[in-house]
Amino acid sequence: MADQDDPPRDAPEAESITIRQGGARLVRAREVTIRQGGAVQVHADEVDVTQGGIVLAHAREVEVTAGTIGAALAGAVELEQSAATVVVARAAELDQAAAGVLVAGSATVRESAIGLLVTREFHGDGNRVLFGPAAAVAFGAAAGVVFWLLSRLRR
Repeated sequence: MADQDDPPRDAPEAESITIRQGGARLVRAREVTIRQGGAVQVHADEVDVTQGGIVLAHAREVEVTAGTIGAALAGAVELEQSAATVVVARAAELDQAAAGVLVAGSATVRESAIGLLVTREFHGDGNRVLFGPAAAVAFGAAAGVVFWLLSRLRR
């Protein structure tokens, strides 16, 4: 049983943490800055990554420049010359970046590539979007039919 003086599990561990040319498994702080380093999980209000990477970031604001991120769950995400596998945000801004899946309330995207885009409001130019919501549903339905037919032929 935890002492009453122990902070709750979701409370930040520190005000500000900076990682330079190093790494960490779990980081909890109000502000996290990563320069040429990485972290597996980051829970913070503000995350700033330059030439580094994070597997999972859960924050109010995430900014990545020339880096990578596995999944970003945030209020606002800004990717500049970076790559992300999954971005879920209220507002997303991509500039010469790539995202596998981008789910956002509003997205401002310039000269970027996105695999699957789901957003209410989209602004941008010079982009390549592989699947919008309608195309993703059509692709999923077609793939389902193909797999069903293959399973029938195998019998």
